[in-house]
This record gives sequence, structure tokens and C-alpha cells, in this order.
Amino acid sequence: MTGRLAMAVLAGVALAALPALAQTGGLPFRDGSGPIEIVVDGSVEWQQKAKTFVARGNARARQDDVTVRADVLTAHYRDSKDGGTEIWRIEADGNVRIAAPDRVATGERGEYDVDKQVLVLTGKPEFERGDDRITADDRLEFRQDERRAVAVGNATATRDDRTLEAGRLTATFEADGEDGERIQRVEAVGNVIFRSPTEMLRADRATYDVAEERIELEGSVVISQGRNRLKGQAAELDLKTGVSRMHGGQGGVEGVFVPTAVAGPDGESGR
Repeated sequence: MTGRLAMAVLAGVALAALPALAQTGGLPFRDGSGPIEIVVDGSVEWQQKAKTFVARGNARARQDDVTVRADVLTAHYRDSKDGGTEIWRIEADGNVRIAAPDRVATGERGEYDVDKQVLVLTGKPEFERGDDRITADDRLEFRQDERRAVAVGNATATRDDRTLEAGRLTATFEADGEDGERIQRVEAVGNVIFRSPTEMLRADRATYDVAEERIELEGSVVISQGRNRLKGQAAELDLKTGVSRMHGGQGGVEGVFVPTAVAGPDGESGR
């Protein structure tokens, strides 16, 4: 019997000793409860006094179509009202990957509060769903019941060829009839930069309505399109039409517009 198969059998024995535990609780990105299958290449440890179940060595936990993979997986359980046991917290350490059919999240460490439906990933976390991508240097938090994600530390939110960067991003998801949930709105705070193929925007704060393709900016706003620039204190930009509106506040609005150079007969720019 190979080491991997032996550990899979051992995991099955441990779960058989805790049938109620295997039937309750849920994994991230999934509602409800159901059997959780655990397979490891290393070892399985059941700490009865601490009420934890620890799987080490390329551990995988699967519930229906959701899989959590990490070097070490720890499940904390408690007594339930019906006399059984239930998982209330899951911790993942090292090379964490959480995969569902429509989304993938990765990081170096993950913690999931089953009761609150809150997943926290740290260590260069990333999230991808379709053409939506969120990354951060420090922390990525998902509040499933609120359909909200918070990214902290050089955070970015990208769809297609548009990227919003900031110290902190808060993305709100809403149901899309064809594609399930997609990012509908992003609030950005701290050193905000928005990039698209035609412009770059800078501000202290921004609100990006992804569905309507509109962005509002506040604080030290700079809009750059090629060599043309507008500076002010607030702005709105319609990304569909390319129309920008700048507000100057007490400092007014400053603009620099550079005409396109006209080539001379020798191919050099005219003066």
C-alpha cells in the first residue's frame, strides 16, 4: 500500500469515527452542509481534547464541487445542539488553493469562519472569477453573506484591460443572469490609480461602477490621456463615451493639452 493511499485510508477511518463532523459545516464559496472528504499525502491527527482534526502533507478537503488544498489543513469542531459535532472554523497553511467551478482563490494562509461565512487569505492572496481578478500584498477578505471582498496592501482589481489599484479596495458582487456573480462596484482608498488603454487616473479615493462603466474620483485628481492632463479635486469619467468632467474646488482646474505633431516632408515632426 502506498503512503498516499495509506493516508487516504487513515483519513477515512478518522472521519468514520466522527460521522457527524463529516456531515456538518461547509467550505468557502459554498452554502449549506454535506459530507467533507479529506485526502492527504502525509499524516492525519485527531486531537480530541482540543477538538481539532489536522491533515498534513498536500492535504485536500472536498465538499461537492469545492476543494480546499494546502500543506496543512486544520478543522476545529464543537458539540452541536442535536448532540453531534460540527465544524466551526477551518485553517489552511502553505500553498493554499480554494477552487470552485466558477472561481479560484490562492494565498499562503487561509482562515474560514463557518458561522460568519468569512474567508481571510494572507500572503500575496489572489482571486479569479471569469474576467475578474483581485490581488493584494497583505490581506484578502471575503464576506460571503454580504457578497463583498476587501483587499488590503497594493490591492488591484482587474477586468479585461482595465485595472484599479489602491491601498485598500472593497469590491461588491451582484448576481449576473448569465455569468453568476460578478464585480459590480469597487471602492478604492489611498494612492488610487486607474488604468485603461486610453487613460490613466490618479486620486485619493475613487468609486468605480463596473456595470455602468463610470468612475468617480476625489482628492488630488489627475486625468492623463497621452500627453494631455487635467488636474482638480474631483472628477467623473464615463468610460463608454470617454467624456470626463473635472471639478476644481478652491484651487480651480488646471489643464495641459499637447496638439498632435504634424509630420514634415522629410518625415520629421513639424514645428
